[in-house]
Amino acid sequence: MKVDRLIAIIMILLKRDKMSADELAKTFEVSSRTIYRDLDSINQAGIPIVAVSGPGGGVSILKTYKVEKRLFSTSDIATLLMALASIRSNFPGQEIIGTLAKVKGMVPPEKQEELDFRANQIKIDVLPWLHAGNLFNKIETIKSAMEHQFLLHFHYRDIRGRESSREIEPYRLLLKGEDWYIQGYCMVRRDFRTFKILRMQNICILEHHFELRKFPNEKMDDPQFNDMTLVPAKLRIHKEIRDDIISRFGEECLIPDGADYYIVSVYMPIDDLACRYLMGFGNKCVCLEPEAMRRKIFELSSEIAESYKDMLSLGTYSSD
Repeated sequence: MKVDRLIAIIMILLKRDKMSADELAKTFEVSSRTIYRDLDSINQAGIPIVAVSGPGGGVSILKTYKVEKRLFSTSDIATLLMALASIRSNFPGQEIIGTLAKVKGMVPPEKQEELDFRANQIKIDVLPWLHAGNLFNKIETIKSAMEHQFLLHFHYRDIRGRESSREIEPYRLLLKGEDWYIQGYCMVRRDFRTFKILRMQNICILEHHFELRKFPNEKMDDPQFNDMTLVPAKLRIHKEIRDDIISRFGEECLIPDGADYYIVSVYMPIDDLACRYLMGFGNKCVCLEPEAMRRKIFELSSEIAESYKDMLSLGTYSSD
C-alpha cells in the first residue's frame, strides 16, 4: 500500500544520510517515477526532502529537520516496539521483524540499551505454551490469501457440529479473547461471515482473484448474540472461580454471598455452549435461574453420568 511505503521511505531516510531514487525503487519493487511521486508526497506533508544530483548524489531528509523534528521521542518508539513485539508473539510472519528493525533504527545508538529495556517491560502473549504450530500454519495460509486477494476454500464445522464446504473472500483476521477468527464474504451464504479458525479444516488457496467489497466493520464487530437470544441468568459461584467470571463478565455482576460465595447476575443464551461453559466449573458454579437453563444443565450432566455408568460397573471400555 502507498501509505505503508511512504512511512517506510521516511524511516529509511531518517537512518541514512542519502539514498538514490533507483535504490529506493529496487528496495520497494516499484518504478523510479513512483518513488519520485512518493518523495513529492512526503515533501508536501511537511517533511523537507533534499535532492543532490551528480555522482554520489541522492535524496535525503533535511539534516536540521532530523535533529530538531524527529517524528517520535524515545518513549514513543518504546511504546511502538512494545506493540510490535506483542503482535509478533501472537501473529506469525517475518515482515514484522523488518518493521521492528526499522523502528529501532530511529533511535540514536547511545539510547539503544535504554530502548531495549523499555520495550521489554510489557509483553502480551495469548498463545498456549505448546502446540500453536498448526494454528500458525493456518493463519499463514489465510494471510497469504488476504494479501493476494485470492479465494479461500475450507471445510467448516459450526458450533452445533454441522459440517459444510465453504469458499470465502478473506478480509480480516480477528483475535477475540483466546481464539482466532477470519472474517470474509462467504460465497455460499452471499454475505459477510465470521469463522473460527480452529473449526476450519483442509484450508487451501484458490488462485481466483477477487475484487474488494466494502467491508462492513460495524456489522462485523457486533456481539455474537443479539438481545432476543440472551436471557437474564443468576449463578452462585465459589470464590475460587471469581477471577474466571470477572474476566468474561466483569466485576460489577458480582454480589458477595457470605464469606466464600458470590451471586452473579448476567445475560446468557440458553444453549449447549453456555451450559457446557457453566458445567466446566463443576460444583463451584450453580445456576439458580432461569429454570430452563437449570434443566438443560441437568440433562447434559445426566448424559455424561450415563456414559460413565457402564464403564464403572464393568471396569473396562468396549465399543459396539
